[in-house]
Amino acid sequence: MEVHHHPHVEKKYFKEYFLEFLMIFLAVTMGFFAENIREHFADGEKERIYMEGMLQDLEKDTAALSYDIKFKDLIVKKMDSALNIPVASLRSIPKQDTFFHHFFFYYSWPSGFNRQDITIAQLKNAGGFSLIRKQTVLKAISQLNSFYEFPLQANQNIYNDHWSKLDLFAMQLIKLPSPPPNIDDPLYYSYPHNTQFFTRYDTPLIEQLYSFTQFEKSDIMVILSNENTYREEAAKLLALIKKEYNFE
Repeated sequence: MEVHHHPHVEKKYFKEYFLEFLMIFLAVTMGFFAENIREHFADGEKERIYMEGMLQDLEKDTAALSYDIKFKDLIVKKMDSALNIPVASLRSIPKQDTFFHHFFFYYSWPSGFNRQDITIAQLKNAGGFSLIRKQTVLKAISQLNSFYEFPLQANQNIYNDHWSKLDLFAMQLIKLPSPPPNIDDPLYYSYPHNTQFFTRYDTPLIEQLYSFTQFEKSDIMVILSNENTYREEAAKLLALIKKEYNFE
């Protein structure tokens, strides 16, 4: 009967086991570092894309703010002109004419600034804030975002509420046509003349109309200060991002 012999297995020494372990460890470690480097570059590319989007949003914001600030300045001038007309003189048709020309301008719609928030929304929803490694940039973005939400937007909401109440109140005293769709509408430059606009000459109510106008003007003055601050900080953030990320 044939006898089967077990093959002789050469005994491994500790040194060989150690070298095998070392090779496996190095392979795993190198793979880990390679993956980290890949993620690092991928995150860096995402960060740069976010910053490019932030630049575009900020450039649009600063341009929009410049326009809105000029428009609000014009509204304030119209309000001052209307408030300078004595209430007692409004029975005069020419005085009514003048008052209406000023009043209709700030009655038509509220002036407001809404930022471009595409990139901010992406950063919030996708956890993109964690990708911003430059702490000075992250801090500046967070501060500007907080300032926009409060006080700028909070004060804008107060102004919108006062504007709406002023419009509703004015309808009790004045015949008001529908507001034109935009500032370029010819209606702004072709007001009717020698027309009686007031339907009531109730002095206390007209005084209240003036008070509403004054409150609304005060709201605008506060917002103007907020918008000027926001524009300055947005310009600083623009410069900071360009510097930190070497954008031309």
